[in-house]
Amino acid sequence: MEPAFWHERWLKGDIGFHQSRHHPALERFWALTGAQPGARVFVPLCGKSLDMHWLGAAGHAIVGVELSAIAIRDFFTEARLPARVDTLEPFDIAIAGPYEIWCGDLFELPSRALAGIAAVYDRASLIALPPDMRARYARWLADHLAPATRVLLVTLDYDQREMSGPPFSVPPAEVAALFGAAFHIEELVRQDALGPADGLRKRGLTAATETVSLLTRLGADP
Repeated sequence: MEPAFWHERWLKGDIGFHQSRHHPALERFWALTGAQPGARVFVPLCGKSLDMHWLGAAGHAIVGVELSAIAIRDFFTEARLPARVDTLEPFDIAIAGPYEIWCGDLFELPSRALAGIAAVYDRASLIALPPDMRARYARWLADHLAPATRVLLVTLDYDQREMSGPPFSVPPAEVAALFGAAFHIEELVRQDALGPADGLRKRGLTAATETVSLLTRLGADP
């Protein structure tokens, strides 16, 4: 899961994880984050996700971070938004409309990028990371979010003997272990994640459950 893995996926166009519409969880549950129109929201490992368009249409300013310059270029090209690019080493930052996407390593993102973040939307970040990086990500997120900040989190749970990630299986028990010390966790819905023509079936998966959770950052750690 080195950066080269993702760079190669985008270079080859091997992006079966990219969805052709925004995730229904946004319409059902985003209001629970409490983020008001005009608020800054953070989308980690954003790719060229159409979820960002939904958030932009809801009136938010979106801060994304993504390793692949190809993904960022395609996002703005497909949105027909010419982006200016600023540089803050080691990041290039593409900016247009309500979108500000930082190109580089999530874990190197400076604190200023997350200043004033009101909520986080994670559909493709946690499940894209192997176990050791998931633990690092959970700690990083807790360190960078103010108390009461909420995260709308989408995860998958499946038998990894049938398919190796990414996306990885992250069952609710692991979410609790990763985030329980720093976040209040509310499970919003648990549902079947595989449609008849789902691309994951082609990789050998016969069943998967999707869980949508709301995480709320607790007060400062002792």
